Amino acid sequence: MTWPVLARQEGRLTAESRTVKILLGLLGVGIVVAAYVYPIVGDEPFTTARFSGFVSGWVTTVVPLVGVMLGYNAVVSERESGALRLHLSLPYSRKALVVGKLAGRVGVLAATILLAMVGAGVLVVYPFGTLALAEFLGFVALTVVFGIVWTAIGVAVSLAVATKQRAIVLGFGLFALFTLVWDPLGTAVELGLRAAGLIGGELPGPARFVLGLTPGNVFDRLTAGFIDPSASLAGPWYLSEWVALVLLGCWTVGPLWLAYRRFAGRDIA
Repeated sequence: MTWPVLARQEGRLTAESRTVKILLGLLGVGIVVAAYVYPIVGDEPFTTARFSGFVSGWVTTVVPLVGVMLGYNAVVSERESGALRLHLSLPYSRKALVVGKLAGRVGVLAATILLAMVGAGVLVVYPFGTLALAEFLGFVALTVVFGIVWTAIGVAVSLAVATKQRAIVLGFGLFALFTLVWDPLGTAVELGLRAAGLIGGELPGPARFVLGLTPGNVFDRLTAGFIDPSASLAGPWYLSEWVALVLLGCWTVGPLWLAYRRFAGRDIA
């Protein structure tokens, strides 16, 4: 049995989950509603390229939550129940198991994003907006990759721990840290340094680079640099959209690769 077969099975089982349906519905409806209100509360001209900046806040908040929810339970529940040992006695490798589970869950998320973006594109363009096709397709692709990043982080958590409870704590801890805590923490550091007289204006470039390492900040930098014509990036080269593209690649494969190395070398009790 190969990973595509596992991916189809995993995608079908994932799509049947009621919780997953609710989360995916929340994500899809949120994107469509944002497209509906964008011409009402946004600034002209209304284009699918500028829409990327309008909806990025929703995307960088809800996609991580959905990705972690999709991924954290991928392996650890079967490990806890003992079913994983049975699965690994079948003729496929641990690598095929991980790739199949990730691909199946990513496929469900990607299908939701694509459908929602198609609906959003229609709402932005009709009747007063403009279609910027290349930029919009780029934004859809970035959003799908962002979903892959967070689903892979969830699967990595599922590989790295031995119990479902630990996976929940670690997965949602990472979500809270990178999505809810990181940016306010950076703002607090900046205000503290300014109050202490250590900086006069904004943070130095290296500090901004470190604070911008989260997947959400990398996604925002890519959107501002490549997609949204109303946004711009300033600062040294390592704060550019091209470096952000490399960082997004690191986030896509790095956590899962590290977790897989740990998973591949361990005895499955």
